[in-house]
Amino acid sequence: MTAAPSRPAVRGTAARAIDVTALAALFALAAVGFWPVYGGPVVLVTVLAALAFALLIALAGARWSWGPLRIFAAVVVVHLVLGTPFAAPARGLWGILPTPGSLLELLTAPVTAWKVTLTMAPPVGVAEGVLVVAWLPTLLLALGAFTIVLRTRRYVPAWLLTAVLLAVTIVFGTREGTLTLVRGILLAAVSIAWLCWRYESDRLAGAHSTIISDTVRPGSWRNPVLRRRVVGGALIVVLAACAAVAARPLLDVPEGRARYALRDQIVPPFDPRDETSPLAQFRGYLKNQGSDTLFTVSGLSEGDRVSIAVLDDYDREVYLVVGGSDKDSASGAFLRTAADVDYAGPYPGERTATFTIGDYDRIWMPTTGSRTTRISPGGHDPAAIAESLYVNQSTQTLVDADGLRSGDAYAVTYVPYRDPTPAQQKALRFGDVDLPSIPPMDPELRARALEMMGDARTDYGRMQNLTASLKDQTFFTHGLEGDTPSWPGHGEYRLLSMLQEPGIDTEDSAASPTGMIGDQEQLAALEALMARSTGIPARVVMGFTVPGGGTGPVAVTGEDVTAWVEVYFDGVGWVRFDPTPEDDKDPTQPEKTIVDQPKPQVAQPPPPPVEPPRLPPAMTGETGDRSPEDAEPTPTWVLATVGAASPFVLLAVLAGAVVALKALRRRRRRRRGEPDQRILAGWTEVLDTARDLGRAPPTRRTRRETARALAADFPGTDLEALAVRADRGVFGPESMAPQAVEQYWDQVIASRRTMTRTASRWRALRAAVSLRSLVPGRHRRRARTRGGKGRRRR
Repeated sequence: MTAAPSRPAVRGTAARAIDVTALAALFALAAVGFWPVYGGPVVLVTVLAALAFALLIALAGARWSWGPLRIFAAVVVVHLVLGTPFAAPARGLWGILPTPGSLLELLTAPVTAWKVTLTMAPPVGVAEGVLVVAWLPTLLLALGAFTIVLRTRRYVPAWLLTAVLLAVTIVFGTREGTLTLVRGILLAAVSIAWLCWRYESDRLAGAHSTIISDTVRPGSWRNPVLRRRVVGGALIVVLAACAAVAARPLLDVPEGRARYALRDQIVPPFDPRDETSPLAQFRGYLKNQGSDTLFTVSGLSEGDRVSIAVLDDYDREVYLVVGGSDKDSASGAFLRTAADVDYAGPYPGERTATFTIGDYDRIWMPTTGSRTTRISPGGHDPAAIAESLYVNQSTQTLVDADGLRSGDAYAVTYVPYRDPTPAQQKALRFGDVDLPSIPPMDPELRARALEMMGDARTDYGRMQNLTASLKDQTFFTHGLEGDTPSWPGHGEYRLLSMLQEPGIDTEDSAASPTGMIGDQEQLAALEALMARSTGIPARVVMGFTVPGGGTGPVAVTGEDVTAWVEVYFDGVGWVRFDPTPEDDKDPTQPEKTIVDQPKPQVAQPPPPPVEPPRLPPAMTGETGDRSPEDAEPTPTWVLATVGAASPFVLLAVLAGAVVALKALRRRRRRRRGEPDQRILAGWTEVLDTARDLGRAPPTRRTRRETARALAADFPGTDLEALAVRADRGVFGPESMAPQAVEQYWDQVIASRRTMTRTASRWRALRAAVSLRSLVPGRHRRRARTRGGKGRRRR
């Protein structure tokens, strides 16, 4: 009788420690890809904590043979009890201890954080549970990999899980890679070294070589065969790394092309075209909130400009704020942006200004300077600003999608604006930026623009001449009660009337003067359109001028509203031009027009009707940005319910996957292979059923002995008859007929049902989703070996 073949030796503690160390290194290297998404090392702390907790759960599961339900419970406990400092620090007490807010965020983040992370411009910070995108995949994937190497002899599936985490970092990553060459070399080196070591050690552990001493374990480093292979493999890895470094110029992304990033393909959820034009509300600030304190600001000086919106598109009626899906265009895109993170820089000379909101209830957030590098919410509810913050990095326009409220406060870190020096002004040239096209305008607009620009020798001088001409020829008035009449708005009809000869009809009290008369709203729009008509890249900016108020916070009222023009020059960016004349330049005694008197004896026909100005409904500026029927946000209880149910839904999906996998395995066993293989697979199906029901079949016994041992636990099943037929099918001189194989499998299915009925409902349910039979055990390998060897002995 032939001796049973030897089984591979059980892996020792040192070998498992090497497995765990290699996998942890691979997971850490893959997770470095999260760095540009979160903008700092905080994500690495989260990843390392997830790896540590995953290892602890895997070790406990291997030590006490935990099933999937206990492991799942341990993951839930770690996520909710210990996850606050690593996944929801913005809601935790001191960023560490759990609070009701942090627990709610941990429950809802697995459902919402994925979308928030992709639709928010990097760096995404730590608010709104975005760290869950790094925390949960690392925790779950590392737990799966550690469990595989600690409880089975397989290693390739564990390595594939590290590749899955790398794919996650790519999906949620940005165009900018992090140490791509170094990470690639290290990932390849660790992967190749570990996989080769596992393969060789497993192969040598199952073989006996005459050149190895009996005192040396085949998988030990003292094994000369293994040692030579490892050293040779290490040399190959080093040479490959050197070749990769030398070939780096050939591996870089070609110039003009960028890395693909999923977040760049997602349409931003905020569209400024859905909002009323801020410039259309200009007269409303003066008329309705002239003496109201809209906000207070500290950190700015008298005369500094505060901007609320940049407008670069004109539709003949109003100037509009534009933001598309291309964040790199001149109009940019409004992207969800995290608070309390650095967007750029640091820049020399950065300053900080603090805004506290009063009677200002619009979505456009006041800011200042030429670039905003950081926003730090404060006030009574900083989280409300952080969760609805959108930033257009191209135009430096900030938006609170839910609308600012009285008591809101935030600090803005900014780069101060500086005018070009006289030396720079001489060398400046208009830049080439892709602004939204404007509709065809009256040719008079271009002719007057060229006339005002004169024969200036420099591009900057052309804009200076245009600005000076507008200032000199314009009479300033807001057209309010007690002021010289002046139409509001900046539609095409209103602006073209400014190019007519000065005059006023004294017999019509409602008539507005023609000619160059108006305020910042009309003058900024007119200068921008005149510049655009000559091919100059210009846009309108609306905001406020900081009044004098001494030290401390300064109150900004509706009377401080203003608008100006910005023109793009190569090398310096957007430069400001203000065509507004002094406030005291008002036509208090406008020149009267001569109106012919009709002859008394001749009946005069009625004068032709005057075309009324085409003003949009929102031109009066008396309404805010928000419509009265704002969509209600999703109730908190709905998010909490979804978050609380998500783990159970995930559990149900996993359980369904296990049941489907077992059914597929049973189908393959029954229909694939030779008759003796299908018979042997049927007996293996019976043993797997017993194993799932909690009764592990005994090892080192014949099939009949195994059947007798299991019969006591499963009364009513004729397992010994199945064992006899299995021996006959495997060891018999001839193969069984296909009809006999099908009859055998019918008996197997009937026996499985009987075995399941002998257990309680809870035990049967656990057996359906048990993973015991999916992990290749010693008994299963032994059964296959005995069957194959016996067949050959016959």
